[in-house]
Amino acid sequence: MRVLQLIDSLEIGGAERMAVNYANALHKRIAVSAFCVTRKEGALKALIDPEIPYLYLERKRRLDFAAVFRLQQFIKKHNIDVIQAHGSSCFVSVLVKLVTPGLKLIWHDHYGKSEFLAERKATSLRMLSVFFDAVFAVNEKLAHWSIEKLKVENAFYIKNFIAEALPMDSDFEVFGAKGKRIVCVANLRPQKNHQLLLDAFKWVLEQDAAFTLHLFGQAADRFYADSLFERMKAEPFTKSVFYYGTHLKMSAILPHFDVGVLSSDSEGLPLALLEYGQAGLDAVATDVGQCKVVLGHYGKIIPPRDKEALAEAVLKSSSADSEFRANAAGFREKVLCEFGESEIIEHVITLYAEII
Repeated sequence: MRVLQLIDSLEIGGAERMAVNYANALHKRIAVSAFCVTRKEGALKALIDPEIPYLYLERKRRLDFAAVFRLQQFIKKHNIDVIQAHGSSCFVSVLVKLVTPGLKLIWHDHYGKSEFLAERKATSLRMLSVFFDAVFAVNEKLAHWSIEKLKVENAFYIKNFIAEALPMDSDFEVFGAKGKRIVCVANLRPQKNHQLLLDAFKWVLEQDAAFTLHLFGQAADRFYADSLFERMKAEPFTKSVFYYGTHLKMSAILPHFDVGVLSSDSEGLPLALLEYGQAGLDAVATDVGQCKVVLGHYGKIIPPRDKEALAEAVLKSSSADSEFRANAAGFREKVLCEFGESEIIEHVITLYAEII
């Protein structure tokens, strides 16, 4: 079995991390696991196993036929059976499928706004979906959407999974009182609703000034990010909020924190939530996407856009009470059992075989 992971960028993001996770996990289990990034390399390139066949396509425009030809030659060289095209890379994957007889194409849908699927435009995807042999979706709503809107019969909900945790980075400097360090790992864009998180954190500080908030993520939306940075500087809590930008090896530093938070208006299946569990953190998340399924009865699920509920959940989750410590331990076990690499990747390999 010979599979190519295809994605448009290697900047730090959930879909990009999953593409790398797939390539690395498959490398241990199949004849060839290859990787191609079409438009932009980034920090995540450093996490790709150096033995994996790799191509930077340097695609310059939407209809870049020279890039399609280069991709076709790479596919022929490595006798690729299946392309797993993540997110927006589905367009170039369809073009190369048209000129490569026998090639199977799986589109992996990472769409993060699954709470707003009624607003999702389907026209171009419906045209491309004629060439999809299957769709993998990161939550159940997206799988149903592909069946109903794209008329793809082979649409499967495939859980995101986490790579093995790295050793804790003892040199990482973190501020704030132990037990009261809140962390949020989410790129800075509107659907992640950091403004709600700041509103809730302001209320938390009124109850206990020892709390600190630690934000990780790429400034993906410049206008949104600038408004956040301006607020952080202007508000009285400025000395209690820390922004670190992106960090390549989150699993090595998350154990320094205590409560992992997602305040999103919409999600697919957030990798950050799995990483919170893997690190043994208490977790608080809004009831969007697969967050409730991931957390189960561990952690706290709150309504989206409810700052009071978010603040109260953070205060309770930071408690030293044994019940909350047990929740964190239970959540860790659940994540490792249900969202670990082995079980999910073996299921995916079975699906590859059926598709081929």
